[in-house]
Amino acid sequence: MKNHELIGPVPENPAEALANWRSIRERVHDRFDRAKSEPERVELLALYCATMNLAEKAIAPADLEKFREIRGHGYSLLVVKESLSGDVLSEPKAEAVLARELAAGRMAADHVLRNRQEFAKLAKEYVRTQHLVRQQRANEPRGLLDRLLSWLHR
Repeated sequence: MKNHELIGPVPENPAEALANWRSIRERVHDRFDRAKSEPERVELLALYCATMNLAEKAIAPADLEKFREIRGHGYSLLVVKESLSGDVLSEPKAEAVLARELAAGRMAADHVLRNRQEFAKLAKEYVRTQHLVRQQRANEPRGLLDRLLSWLHR
C-alpha cells in the first residue's frame, strides 16, 4: 500500500485492491463530496477507476458480474454528483463531465449515462435519496440529552 494525499492508503497490487476496494470506494465517495475543485474530482475518479481495475483482476469469476455492477454504479454516482448544481442536474456541467470522462478513457462510448434520460433518472434518484437521508438525520436524536428527552416524551 502507498499513501495517497486525498484518501490515505491505496493498493498497489490486485490482492491489496481486492482486500480493500470497498473501503477505498467509501473513502473516494466521502472525499468526492468535499472536493473543492475539478482537478481534485478528476484525481478521485482516476483513483477510483485504477483501484477497481486492480481489484477486478483478482475477483473470482463467479463474483465478477456483481462486482462490475457495484463498480459501475459507484462510478456513475460520482459523475452524477459532479453534474449537479445543488439539487438540480446542470446540463452544461453534465456535458462537460461526460466529454472529459470519455476523453480520459474512464467512460465507454456506450455507457448508460450517455443516454440523457437515464442520466436524468439517476440524478433524480440520487437527489431524492439525499433528501430522505437528510430527513432521517433530522429526526434522529442528536446526543444523550436529546435521546433522554425523546424517551421521556413517549
